[in-house]
This record gives sequence, C-alpha cells and structure tokens, in this order.
Amino acid sequence: MRYEDVSHTFDRAATKAGFDDVTFHTLRHTFASRMAQRGIPLKAIQELLGHGTMQMTMRYAHLSPNNLRDAVAALEGAGSPRGMARKIAP
Repeated sequence: MRYEDVSHTFDRAATKAGFDDVTFHTLRHTFASRMAQRGIPLKAIQELLGHGTMQMTMRYAHLSPNNLRDAVAALEGAGSPRGMARKIAP
C-alpha cells in the first residue's frame, strides 16, 4: 500500500470524525516527537521514519531532554572500569 493511499484514507476518516486539523502527517510527527522525548536515539528515529538525511530528523533533537547530558556522561565514564558512565543528576 502506498503512503498516499493511506494518507488519503486517513484524512477522509479524520474529517468524517470531525478532526479537521488532524492529518496522517500529524501522526508521524507525534510518533517522532514522543520517541525523542523518551530518549530514543535520533539515528533510530531517522530509520523508523525513513528520512533520507539526518537533517530531516534533527527537527526533533530539541525534544530529546538528555542527549547532551548523556553524551558528556559517556565521555566521563570512558576512563572508568568497564567503560561504565556515571549518571549526571538532572
């Protein structure tokens, strides 16, 4: 089934249900936003959404609350036994 077919069918159903401001793209955007908010790596989001470039996926980066903190924590733990990173308090 093609994306256009699913999108068109969804749009008709949403309109019929009274959701005039909801589109199939709204679902994709919400899906990506929720993944970013839960700390899913941007590379995984890119692959799941089928984005050809990371630039497309980067629009969700600001929703990832710990991405910079986790990166620093990984570097801090690089010299510790077994490479375990310490958790940084929020």
